[in-house]
Amino acid sequence: MKVNMENVSATQRKLVVTVPMDVVKEERDSIFKEIYNAAKVKGFRPGKAPVNVVESMYKGEILSETIQKIISKTLEEALKEVEVNPLNRPEITPPDNLELDKDFEYTVEFEVLPEIELGEYKELPLKKEKQIVKDQDVEDSIKHLQEHKAETKPYEKKKAAKNGDVVIVDFEGSLDGEPLPDLKREDVQFVLGENKMIPEFEEAVIGMKKEEEKEFDVTYDETFPIEHARGKAVHYDLKLKDVLKRTLPKIDDELAKSIGLESLDDLRTKIKEDLGHQLEKQAQTKMRRELMDLLVEKNPSIESPASLVEQEAERLVQSVQQNAEQQGLPPMNLSEQQLGEIKDHAVRNVKASIVLGEISRKEGISVSDEDINENLSSIAQQYNMGTDQIRELYEQNNLLEGLEATLAERKVIDFIVENADIDEVVAEENHVDNNP
Repeated sequence: MKVNMENVSATQRKLVVTVPMDVVKEERDSIFKEIYNAAKVKGFRPGKAPVNVVESMYKGEILSETIQKIISKTLEEALKEVEVNPLNRPEITPPDNLELDKDFEYTVEFEVLPEIELGEYKELPLKKEKQIVKDQDVEDSIKHLQEHKAETKPYEKKKAAKNGDVVIVDFEGSLDGEPLPDLKREDVQFVLGENKMIPEFEEAVIGMKKEEEKEFDVTYDETFPIEHARGKAVHYDLKLKDVLKRTLPKIDDELAKSIGLESLDDLRTKIKEDLGHQLEKQAQTKMRRELMDLLVEKNPSIESPASLVEQEAERLVQSVQQNAEQQGLPPMNLSEQQLGEIKDHAVRNVKASIVLGEISRKEGISVSDEDINENLSSIAQQYNMGTDQIRELYEQNNLLEGLEATLAERKVIDFIVENADIDEVVAEENHVDNNP
């Protein structure tokens, strides 16, 4: 067998595999023998029909099975010979016909990781935001805890809904009299005045009473997730199903005791510590994200394999859709601009991953069984499950390889951060998630 490889591009390879005619004849004869012995020809017992009759009847089957067998027997060996690992499923082009007096030749095209010359990755200049927990951040968190612990109960008499009340509504949107299933919701609950709904909804509900119905219009801009409603006025039919009185607990020692602490001072101390950890984590995440951008910037000539970019783009789209679903939004019809931005982000992620992989190989950074076991144990604790159970789930769903890749990238990033020149700067403003 002879194998010639052509570098079509930095990430594209094309193989021309030539199989000697004696091997071709041997495989063809083997296939024909199997078919001949099982062939059903009227007037003859299996294995007794004239050879030329069987050849004529089963010509197509003999051809396709012989070609398939030759390729399946030689492809893996051909890839080993040229020492390449395809990233995607190879695209195979077989010959149109099978000639027993000629060598058999087929082509294989696939993608590979590009070979790169690493740019600078040690002593990189990084900035890390140093954020100070402000007293107002602590008080805002206490306020959110107070709201979380609020009690709600129906009013004794029908009351007009006002800011601070909890309301439960059904609504349905329509365009030109046609209902929009994506804009139909039941039992939507929110607190008036917290701006969790768009202003038109809040304004419509204020002053309504239980069981009352109302109609109003909302004009959406061109960024609205639902494509057919962009730039149009949607008509809404809304029903207020209930109005609930919301009673906030006092901000005192009893509030602290409701979450297992002794006093309000203890609560403030605990919140300050938690916010400090959260801000530190956010600063680390932001610095590492900027590090990835810097690595891509210092390796500008990297070509991203199209198959990896496509996979990453699909993952990012899925993430966007899942986030929308978690927020109670309908599936998003992403615009061409949004899809373009996602693809750009996917290209950046793939390039960064390639750089990290090359650094890993150069520095001999690898993931040990102990690393994987520790991570699985941590995941098990989060879900209150046994480590063996989590491992079994990961094995059954083919997730271990992905986990290993994630841990490998994390270790490489840790290595770069440890060897970086980090400048701590005071953040202009804290961005803290105060939700309990």
